Amino acid sequence: MKVLHVCSEDATPMQNIIKLYKKKFKKKNVQIDMSFGDKSVKGYDIVHGHYALTKPVIDANRKARKGSIPFILHSHGSDVRRVMGRGAVKLPFHHRWISKHIQKKSDIVLLSTPDLEEWANGIYVPNPVDLEMFKRLDVEKTDKILLLGRFTEGGGIKKVLDPEKQYDCINWGDKIKFPDNVDTLPFLEHDELPGLLNRYEMMIGPMVDPVSLARLEAMACGLKTYTNFPKKYTSYYGFENPDEVKDPRKFVEKYHDPDKITDYLLHIYESLV
Repeated sequence: MKVLHVCSEDATPMQNIIKLYKKKFKKKNVQIDMSFGDKSVKGYDIVHGHYALTKPVIDANRKARKGSIPFILHSHGSDVRRVMGRGAVKLPFHHRWISKHIQKKSDIVLLSTPDLEEWANGIYVPNPVDLEMFKRLDVEKTDKILLLGRFTEGGGIKKVLDPEKQYDCINWGDKIKFPDNVDTLPFLEHDELPGLLNRYEMMIGPMVDPVSLARLEAMACGLKTYTNFPKKYTSYYGFENPDEVKDPRKFVEKYHDPDKITDYLLHIYESLV
């Protein structure tokens, strides 16, 4: 089986997920190729597009339908809803129309986080975490707490900060004026994250993005994490709350293991082919 994954060139997290899939699917005799819209879909059994609102995925959807090739749309969040300071809201009308159009023209819609089921009809497929890359390392720890993720002004992060504690922050969201007990760190490449994460005992993620990939990668390194996780989503995790689990890595191994998720995805692929 040959599957073409399509995403935009600047979608680094999605590219990392596709690379992980490629590695795991190789053992199952499934060839995974990646495209930024620069490859023909001819000769592929399935086209798997990540994020509905990019030209490469829109074009791939059209080419797949024209060639009678099954198309999977994989939504990762902001292609079905916007995250604002007050929480998730509808997309602007034009983006909402495009998103729904691509959903209708797809054979299957996959959703990368459980909260997206409130915004689109699809199947929740947990994001896989590279458990070989993200693991506990024997490095010196700091007493500071790590803030990591896409923080938005008014998104609630300031409300959970303790003025008596010190924080380091890597923020790829809005520019926020944090209090003096928060130090801003420079952006790191993905392969540098395990070393950074292992310096901390605790990580706090965005309150409006309760199960981000960065949070899961931190948990895989053994960090306790917090995002004020909504209790209604614990049903996807055997009613375990990631804010409260005693062994964060075991939680990730149980629910976000790439081998288990690859098996599930393979089942979906086979149902289409």
